Amino acid sequence: MWRKIIDWYQDLEREHLAILERPELAAQVAPGYRRKLADNIAAMSPVDRRQLLDFSLTYRGRRLWLAIAKLAAVFTLIGVLMELILGKGTWIAPIVAANMAGFGLLAGAIGVWFNSGQASMNVRRFMIGVLCGVAGAFVGLALGDARPLAEQMPKLMRIVPLVALVGVLAGVPLLMLGLYRRRQHAALMEQLQRDAERERLARELSESKLRMLRAQIEPHFLFNTLGAVQQLAADGAPRAAALTADLIAFLRASFSDMRCEQVCLKSEFATIDAYLRVMQARMGARLRFELDLPDALAQREVPSMIVLTLVENAIKHGIEPSLRGGRIRVSAEADGDSVRIRVHDGGVGMSATPGNGAGLENVRRRLELAYGERAGLALRDAEPGLVAELSIPPSSKESA
Repeated sequence: MWRKIIDWYQDLEREHLAILERPELAAQVAPGYRRKLADNIAAMSPVDRRQLLDFSLTYRGRRLWLAIAKLAAVFTLIGVLMELILGKGTWIAPIVAANMAGFGLLAGAIGVWFNSGQASMNVRRFMIGVLCGVAGAFVGLALGDARPLAEQMPKLMRIVPLVALVGVLAGVPLLMLGLYRRRQHAALMEQLQRDAERERLARELSESKLRMLRAQIEPHFLFNTLGAVQQLAADGAPRAAALTADLIAFLRASFSDMRCEQVCLKSEFATIDAYLRVMQARMGARLRFELDLPDALAQREVPSMIVLTLVENAIKHGIEPSLRGGRIRVSAEADGDSVRIRVHDGGVGMSATPGNGAGLENVRRRLELAYGERAGLALRDAEPGLVAELSIPPSSKESA
């Protein structure tokens, strides 16, 4: 029999914990008292439900029964003290009365605390606590008299008003607790609403900053590439037609990618290839380049144009200031779940480059907005030139 009771309780406990985490599961509970309990849990506010889940996970299994045993010992001690003070000659009555009243008020207090968002439920819990206190005192007095209950009724009826008054006075703390809890709940809900609004505004600000940063990139690359065409046309270079084709390919790829927050590395490297071919037509033998993208990383997503910004920065601050020009190598490799992308230019290096430039600041800000502290940009001197290395974690879609 005890095994059945324990199994029933454990099944009920698992059911309630599941509904506390996912209220929609209440609809799957079979009709009856368990369905009513499940509906009451589902009707709780999210704050109350979260706090009740934490409480239930803390006091479950043996820990719950140990807590009940400790409370029973405390209430029993109170009953013994009552008997020592009153000296009625019976120990059962005060012990039973103290335990029933104590556990009744405790149940009411728990109900009030975890239903702060439902005023009607709090009133019900208050009344239950009062009635349990009255019933506890009534039963205790009845047990303290050896006569049959029928003979005790006139006496018990005379003291019912006094017992009821005691029960009401005992229930006043529940009422005060309910009022305090409602104010606390309202303040907490207001704080959560403010936090949600602050998060929404921060997200909108981040998105607007990203749009602004991408808008800054578009004219920058457009004027650079048109400048290359203008220079070749002025020089009467025979490669003007080929450059125009490369420029069209670059603009088609870049303008498409600029309007996306994330692009795959295959697309990003294709845009970089078109851009470097345009710049190679402008700089001639002073610019050589190599792209290395493993097939396994071709579909990994990165912020659009972010690697291209580093390539453009390498040409502007590394290759162009060098009399002999240099070589640019763009490569990607896996690093655990992250991907490392290196842009190595064989130009003048970091020491000869004044400042970090707007391009690098743009990259850092975009990384911070997209990934927080999980991504990074590092610069280091190389022999020859400079290496700019991006560390980009997987996106939320890729992590799922």
